[in-house]
Amino acid sequence: MRYEGKTEADAVEAAAQALGVPAAGLKYRVVRDEKSFWGGRVVEIELESPETRAGESGSRPEPSRPPAAERPAQPAVMDEEAFTAVETTLTELLSAAGFFVEIRRRPGDEMLFELIGDDVEPLLASGGEGLAGLEVLTGRIASKLLGSPVYPRLDAEGFRAHQRESLEELALRSAEEAKRTRRQQLLPPLSPAERRLIHLALAEDPDVETESEGEGFLKRVAVRPKAS
Repeated sequence: MRYEGKTEADAVEAAAQALGVPAAGLKYRVVRDEKSFWGGRVVEIELESPETRAGESGSRPEPSRPPAAERPAQPAVMDEEAFTAVETTLTELLSAAGFFVEIRRRPGDEMLFELIGDDVEPLLASGGEGLAGLEVLTGRIASKLLGSPVYPRLDAEGFRAHQRESLEELALRSAEEAKRTRRQQLLPPLSPAERRLIHLALAEDPDVETESEGEGFLKRVAVRPKAS
């Protein structure tokens, strides 16, 4: 059984109220932790059944699996049908939200769309949380329509280039601090695309290593000095 909330505590409380049991006694795991379309947060938990609780009933636990956000992604569809499905979905979402925005495809090795117009400003507020949420929602809806995964990327007013520069600077500063102090540096929660930029920025540094930590959509990247 799954329950949602704006925070992990809210989701646990919702489950406790629905079942009429104390929240402290619930066993669960976080299966989703991501930004919503409007930049808020959505946390989804799944309650553990007695049969799957290791060490409680003596039954054999299920094999562990990596969190969904870190499992190897299925190959993305990049044909004309996929582009059309994403563009149609994106148009409908923006229209429903009252945004008057022009959508343009941008060539490249990603399914990249640029949003143009005065109404993109709210999407770029708070570090582009609205743009990131719209990107995730568009991909999920279009994937269901197609029956195959698509991973669209959205950009507006050069946001992605600025974001890349900021994340690369953050990665380099964290690496220098890790080497100076010989201590792990833990970055703020990041989306899969943001974490990928951090990993790539430090991939060639022989003195540090990076690893994603946590569960759900948003995870933190640990930057550690390599053992000498």
